[in-house]
Amino acid sequence: MKKFCFIIVLMFTFFSIANAIEVGGHLTEDTTWSPENNPYLVTSGVYVDSDVTLTILPGTIVKFYSDYYDDLGDDQFYFHSGEEPIAKFMRVEGRIIAEGTEQDSIIFTRMQDEQYYHWGTIYLPEGADRSIFKHCLFEFSAFTGFSLSEQPRAAIAMWNGSAMIDKCDFIDNDTAIYIRNNVTEIQITNNYFDNIDYGHPNIMNHFGYFISTFYIYNIDTGSPLIAGNTFVNGTAIRSSKSMYFVSNNIDSVLYNRKVIYLSSTDGISYFYNNSFGSASTGINSYSNGLDYLYIRSNYFATEGGDGVNIDDAYVEISNNCFEGCELDTGYDAFGKIFNNKIDEGKVFIGVNISYYNNILTNYNGTSCALSGYNVHNLGNIIVNNETAFNNSSDTLHTNSIILQNEELFWAPTQDGTDTFRNCIIDFELEYPLIDGGGNIWVDSLQAQSIFEDIENGDFHLLEGSLAVDAGFDTLGYYYPFDMDDNHRIWDGDNNGTAIIDIGPYEFGAPSLGGIEGYTYNPTTGNPVDYVLLKINNQPGKFTFTDGIGNFEYRLPAGIYNVYAERVFYEDVIEYQVEVIDGEFTQLNIQMYESVDIDNNEIIPMKDNLNLTNFPNPFNPSTTISFSVTQNSDFVNLEVYNIKGQKVKTLLNEEMQNGKHTTVWYGLDSNNKPVSSGIYLYKIKVGNQESVKRMLLLK
Repeated sequence: MKKFCFIIVLMFTFFSIANAIEVGGHLTEDTTWSPENNPYLVTSGVYVDSDVTLTILPGTIVKFYSDYYDDLGDDQFYFHSGEEPIAKFMRVEGRIIAEGTEQDSIIFTRMQDEQYYHWGTIYLPEGADRSIFKHCLFEFSAFTGFSLSEQPRAAIAMWNGSAMIDKCDFIDNDTAIYIRNNVTEIQITNNYFDNIDYGHPNIMNHFGYFISTFYIYNIDTGSPLIAGNTFVNGTAIRSSKSMYFVSNNIDSVLYNRKVIYLSSTDGISYFYNNSFGSASTGINSYSNGLDYLYIRSNYFATEGGDGVNIDDAYVEISNNCFEGCELDTGYDAFGKIFNNKIDEGKVFIGVNISYYNNILTNYNGTSCALSGYNVHNLGNIIVNNETAFNNSSDTLHTNSIILQNEELFWAPTQDGTDTFRNCIIDFELEYPLIDGGGNIWVDSLQAQSIFEDIENGDFHLLEGSLAVDAGFDTLGYYYPFDMDDNHRIWDGDNNGTAIIDIGPYEFGAPSLGGIEGYTYNPTTGNPVDYVLLKINNQPGKFTFTDGIGNFEYRLPAGIYNVYAERVFYEDVIEYQVEVIDGEFTQLNIQMYESVDIDNNEIIPMKDNLNLTNFPNPFNPSTTISFSVTQNSDFVNLEVYNIKGQKVKTLLNEEMQNGKHTTVWYGLDSNNKPVSSGIYLYKIKVGNQESVKRMLLLK
């Protein structure tokens, strides 16, 4: 019986090898690799020559000859006297189009399935054309040393040029993506990065920070779009230039890593709607130049470390949530910190930081909740901390609520001359503290009547609260809205005079207006995700569209120009957009794909579904038509509102090939009529998807 099993295994191995194709050398003309020839065995370096395209079809498996990787000096990963390294690679002077599907991904892996065996890299050197990687798996890559000055390390290494990397998995690579020199346009979206094995211990001990899930280095031009990705284990990003970091999720970063480390930067970086999990630091910036960092609507929970640690940069940190971690801008940073919630964490700010409309609660660690020098503590809540302030701050406290802190100052003696005016406090202002006037003293019972629920962290003001219309310098307050995007100055007690409230919320104030809408490609009808929108081209007044192209942004009443930009698309300006108080102005922005300069062409997304509707606009019904190209395929057709909420499922069944139609009568899933407005209809047929919009006018 054992002999029979051995014969079966031997026969299987023989047929696997017999069906494989060995590849290597120069590709001098356009070439296609397909799954019918699986696996492709890279037994010598593959060179994709200039002006040549290597197309890799869904389901293709590429295996590289690998070698044991335990030291950066090992010869098997370096060229020697013109001889190739043992661990093989691809050098792409032209371009690769590797577009898999959700069901049939393209796999790049090692030939020998042995622990600590790695292959080289897929290298896009200077002059390479735009490459596309979609639905690919990259595992067990390391690096290739072509020369002393050319040693790219990563599954995909770009030294100049352009690339789109979307919906790929990077598992157990020395480095996932390496970007260097004059890179122009890069999109890295919706990918998964993980280092389960995390490499040989010798490599970690020698160059620990190089063993990164994601590594960006020395970008001279351009700002890569890094959006919708998930990072697990390892340093997410190390960069020396700016980036757009949007809607990424950092689940767990082991080995006490910095998630994002910026050094010697000189540009504008945006961090929007990201979730930063376990790490020593979420965002760390050490700048020798002038860097502009805009950090908005993120979640930081870095387990006692720094959520944000900034040195020598301009920053605007707003609308973020910090849990159990520190917000530290150092001595040399300058800018604004506003509308943040910091729970069980602390804040350190320098003299050139404006700090207002924040909530700082429940810090019980060493030092104090808020520290800095010559700080203006304006419109903040500082409640239920072990120690509120450092002892030599010389801080001006205005319109702030400071209650239930065990100690007011960190040290037994108070060296600073803090001034309090129009604050709600529960302590005496004894020398050397200064009473600037307008303060309100409360006991513990009165403190309960100020907020909706102080014990559970709901600091919205109650009707009749002592904080209503009790603030200082109403006319001089420069921020036009409160923490809920409501009007900042409002007559909360209805006595005919509008006065600012104490704290970050304004009682009874109406909401601002704003803009909302959708960014889409008018050629294909598909949504365009992760578009940067700037109001009047001011980088601090920004938002991004989400993963299906929707956006919403609150603004005071007025006339605005809206600037839209995204990698691989032309910039757009929407002029003279009017915003009315309490209303959202609908704004749907057409984004046209930009031309690939190197090839003078647009690389379109494939869409064989022919999705359309007529009439459009419509009332009360519209006919949606589409095509099924396979003999039979499962079809899912759904309608969404502009906020991305599903309204109705129209089809969810298997259908034969050919052209099909269905009618939407403007009803939701409960067969109730929907209101006028823009709706999205999304179809999925097999592996293909398409989204378009329609307008219901009543």
